[in-house]
Amino acid sequence: MSGLANFPDFSEAFLGRLALLRFKPKPGIAGRGAGEHLVRKGGASVEFADFRTYTWGDDFRLIDWNSYARLDRPFVKVYRDEEGITIHFLLDCSNSMDWGSPNKLAYSLRLIAALGFIACSGYNWVKFQSLPDGYSYPEKRGRYQIPSFFDFLSGIRSQGQCHLNREISRYAELNPRPSLIFLISDALDPLGVEGGIKRLLARGHQVIFMHILAPEEFQLEYGGDLELEDREWGTKVEVTLEEQTVKVFQETFERWRASLRSFCLAHQIPYLFVPSSLSCEELILKRFPMAGILR
Repeated sequence: MSGLANFPDFSEAFLGRLALLRFKPKPGIAGRGAGEHLVRKGGASVEFADFRTYTWGDDFRLIDWNSYARLDRPFVKVYRDEEGITIHFLLDCSNSMDWGSPNKLAYSLRLIAALGFIACSGYNWVKFQSLPDGYSYPEKRGRYQIPSFFDFLSGIRSQGQCHLNREISRYAELNPRPSLIFLISDALDPLGVEGGIKRLLARGHQVIFMHILAPEEFQLEYGGDLELEDREWGTKVEVTLEEQTVKVFQETFERWRASLRSFCLAHQIPYLFVPSSLSCEELILKRFPMAGILR
C-alpha cells in the first residue's frame, strides 16, 4: 500500500488492530450506502429494531398483521441497517500548530491518518478540510482510498493566521448534512472556538473536540528573562519566569482548559486533551474506547 510509506511507524500489528475498530455515532447521523454502522430505518435488513404506527406512504408489505389482529391498528416493522457514515476531519493548520516537540501539526496528521484508516476500513465516507481553507479532500469511501488519503495528508503544511470561529462557522454553513466531525486544534485563538462549534451543533453534526498542545506549552520551567513571541499573530511580550510567574501561568492555563472542558460537557461533546507527546496508539486504542468514540 503505497500511501503507508508516508507513515512508516504504522506497524502491521497497529494497522491490524485499527482495522477491527468502528466508530460509535449518535442517533441522527444519517447513513449512506452499505457500510458497517447500524442505522434505524424501515425496510428489509439485518436486524429488527422496533414497531411504529403505520402512516400514509409506508410500504404496506411492512405491516405486522399479527399486531393488527390483536390491536386493530396497523403497525410497521422498523429495522436496523448497516450503512456507512460521513466522517469529517477539521484540522487547525495555523502557524501556532506548526510548533512544539513533538510538532503538533505532524502529530495531528498522524492521528488523522490512523482515524481515516479506521473510517475507510469500515466503508465510511471520509472528508478533510484545513482551517483556514487551503487543503481539502472531497468525500470518498472504501479501503482503496487509504493510499491516496495518506498521500494527501503528507503534503499538508501550516498556513498562517486562522480565525477559528469564523472558519468553523463557514464550514458548518457549507456542510449541512449531519455527520461525525473531528475538530483538531490547539484552540490558541483569542476569540476561542466555542462559537464555531455551536454552529456545527446547530446543523446536527456530532462533534469530537481534540485539544492538541505541545508539552512546552503547559509545562513551564524557570528560565529568567525571556522575550516570548506568538508564532501565529506575531505579538511579543517580555517576561521573567520566576516561581510566582510560572504559578500564575499554570493557574491561568488550568482555568482556560477547564472552561473548554465545561463547554464541551454542557453541549455533550467529547473533549480530549491530547499532549503531542502522547502516542497515537495509547490515544486511539485505549482512550477513545473509554470515551465512547470507538468500539
